[in-house]
Amino acid sequence: MPQIYFPRALLREKQHSWNLLGVAATPGVTMDSTSTFVRTDGGGFWSCVMSDVSLSGMGKGHDRQRRSTLLWRAVRQVCDGGVNAIVVPRNDALFIPYPPGIARAVTVPHSDDSSFSDGTSYYQPMIDIVCDGAADLRATSMAIDIRLAAELVGGESFSVRHPTVGWRLYEIATVVYADDDHAHATITFGPPLREAVEDGERLEFDRPCCTMRLAKPESMNLSVQPWTFNSASVDFIEAPVR
Repeated sequence: MPQIYFPRALLREKQHSWNLLGVAATPGVTMDSTSTFVRTDGGGFWSCVMSDVSLSGMGKGHDRQRRSTLLWRAVRQVCDGGVNAIVVPRNDALFIPYPPGIARAVTVPHSDDSSFSDGTSYYQPMIDIVCDGAADLRATSMAIDIRLAAELVGGESFSVRHPTVGWRLYEIATVVYADDDHAHATITFGPPLREAVEDGERLEFDRPCCTMRLAKPESMNLSVQPWTFNSASVDFIEAPVR
């Protein structure tokens, strides 16, 4: 099956929660009621919960609810109860290091100025950050070449489209700049790289995303109240790395 993306038209959640699960484990509590934590071998896996996704945002007039609800149902069938993976964007616009003075997103319509049926256009990323030297499988640090971006301060998320395991999400812990003009830096991040990254490979900061699956077969259930605007919630976990 070709790679399927969770539609940006449905990124209308009231709140979302992206967290790493299974990062650390404890062997238990000692006699003095203290416990130690050790990092798990894989460095954890991503969980994403989108709550109260509005199903009233597509189209115009009374058609809005119909189109949004049908799209939700279609995506639910694509996910097939968690059997199929889907690429889920992190709706993180406030925290993305867009270059100062440049439009936050560049979208391009078709040649006749029309858009896709859901109102979206072709997408052109603006942030230009690449791996400066290769990074090995399971690495948690990387040298980067910052060609166009705002200053990185830590906490930003980025994705890599790995050739085998697809899009995977990472979150920066620390940033150490190598020069005064902030063109080169070394970052630490988690979780560990799911696959090696080659020199010059682009890191996706504009629209970070991750290959996920439904956390449970019922994670995209939908209850509809007729003749009014509805909302729904969904719970994803990172798809296994095989």
